[in-house]
Amino acid sequence: MLIGQLALVLAPQPRSLPVSVSVLLVLLLAWRWLLWRQRAPLPSKLIVGTTAMLVLLIAGALVWRGGGGLGRELCVALLAAFVILKLLETRALADATLVTQLSFYLLLTLYLEDQPFWLALYSMAIGAWILRNWLLFHHPEARGRLAIWPLLGRMALFGLPWALFLFVLFPRLDHPLWRLPQSEPVGRTGMSDTMRPGSIGQLIRSPEVAFRADIDGDALPVSALYWRARVLWNYDGAAWRPDDEPPTRQAAGLRNEGDGADHVAAGPGGASPREYNVTLEATQKTWLYLLDRGVAVSDSLAAWHSADGEFFARSPVDRPLRYRARSWLQGVPQPLTRRALQMSLALPEGNPRSRALAAGWMARYADPWQRVQAAMRLFAEAPFAYTLSPPPLGKAQVDSFLFDTRRGFCEHYASSFVFLMRAAGVPARVVIGYQGGEYNPLGNHYVIRQSDAHAWAEVWLAGRGWVRVDPTSAVAPSRVESGVDAALASEDLGALRDLRAPGWLRELRWGLDGLTYKWQRWVLEYDRGQQYRLLEQAGLGDRLPQLLAIGIGLLSLAALAPMWLRRRRVDPVQALYDRYCAVLARQGIARGMAEGPHAFATRAETALPHAASSVRAFTDIYVAWRYGVPDATTQANIVARLRKALRELGRSLGRG
Repeated sequence: MLIGQLALVLAPQPRSLPVSVSVLLVLLLAWRWLLWRQRAPLPSKLIVGTTAMLVLLIAGALVWRGGGGLGRELCVALLAAFVILKLLETRALADATLVTQLSFYLLLTLYLEDQPFWLALYSMAIGAWILRNWLLFHHPEARGRLAIWPLLGRMALFGLPWALFLFVLFPRLDHPLWRLPQSEPVGRTGMSDTMRPGSIGQLIRSPEVAFRADIDGDALPVSALYWRARVLWNYDGAAWRPDDEPPTRQAAGLRNEGDGADHVAAGPGGASPREYNVTLEATQKTWLYLLDRGVAVSDSLAAWHSADGEFFARSPVDRPLRYRARSWLQGVPQPLTRRALQMSLALPEGNPRSRALAAGWMARYADPWQRVQAAMRLFAEAPFAYTLSPPPLGKAQVDSFLFDTRRGFCEHYASSFVFLMRAAGVPARVVIGYQGGEYNPLGNHYVIRQSDAHAWAEVWLAGRGWVRVDPTSAVAPSRVESGVDAALASEDLGALRDLRAPGWLRELRWGLDGLTYKWQRWVLEYDRGQQYRLLEQAGLGDRLPQLLAIGIGLLSLAALAPMWLRRRRVDPVQALYDRYCAVLARQGIARGMAEGPHAFATRAETALPHAASSVRAFTDIYVAWRYGVPDATTQANIVARLRKALRELGRSLGRG
């Protein structure tokens, strides 16, 4: 049982442990299993001690290779290794008890990596099995005399109301009390703040989830879902990067989240901003993802934003983060500062053919928007191709792409378009983020994956401010309207086609994804803000202390209910006879374990002659009911007569 439960406890650990460490744990556990299988004697203390030293040496080597940090994964691995070593010397019940207790600690370490809903079900099932084993270790006879699983079920049902009550109403904190160190930063989202040819194309091949979002109101078309991450200004001929100077921080708090009280004036054309919730996976980056033209995010984040519409958290996102946000879905006029004008027109040396083409547009079209349209016509009419496998570019990357290869991905089109616009005198910049998302109708939310990574452009026009222009839409309109899998050729899809397969498999995946999202939203990310909104919706926003006091009181009374019901189930006739025996015991006449009512009464009459008649009267009534022939007399009548006889006995004993 110990080997089996330890194997099940450690089974999910390879999700986070290095392969070498996982192999070591498997070897140690297999060693112990072989000893049990062959009924071989356990190793001596010298062998176990030597093995422990080898484990410590391996751990030291891993620490040295990792730069001297004792990370979370290594601590878990050491605990697991020494629990198995303890199992190698388990000979007595006390050893088995210690291994069982440590198994619970190992079970808790599964939550240090992440907390998916399946892990909660798995750990509860394994925890119940460990409790069952623990009971059998100490009480082997319980296997045939006790229904163990019903007993554990009743224990769980007894604790469930307390768990739900404390989870929902116990005061929540905005941040964890403590955080464990990590040996290496772990992030699932691969978006970088540097864009070069092929960088986003590599990210597209990943089906990992970047974030999920549920948007208030009607569902939006894919073409409206531009999730901004960073704005890139500087181009050195090979890569685009953000502004070198730190941006001016501006408060980004969203007050009165979700209640509509934080009023925002209508935007262009009388449009109103859209509010939505984002659940962001760990990125190890500080920037957040908002629908284009973000206005604000949850005030509890204490986030800030730049003048370019970028939003940043206070620290790198190292765990799933949920926040509420508000955005415009169309451009808002903005002034163009002198420094922004300089950056949005700056170009490195080189690419003469592209410069000449842009100069021709500048001479021909006085209106900057006409130059934008000329570039879009170039992409739409020339034989450009949208592909994840473009040929390599020459030293003059923009010239090589526009006039030679003409095959590329979104970063190729965004980069060359912005270069052309700047060369034509139109202020322009690159924006990177995600575009689109898969709508889950079962969960009513969008799933944005790494495969939705995208790059587009913005140009500044007088009276309109920064206007989004997506040159990819001129080459592959289906990319913007339907998603990346609709735009790429079949040989480029790979895992994405399997991920978005139609039919029952897609519905099953939607259901699992919806369950995951609900688990994150209502369990993992249930914080003080959600607790407050939940109480507000119930009309109990400022009564949390009273609710806690009342709830604890009611649950405490409910805990006494089994005792009360047990008392109600006791036979009242037998209860009165027990009281009768207790009265006589106080007089020094205790009833023997095998002594019948008549024999006991005869002995009591001899010892207490002054109460003999009362003793006999009570005994006759009890025996006639318990052992006599049933008659029409009711139990209530018998109980009344016994109570009267018991009172008479008390008076007789008092007179004596």
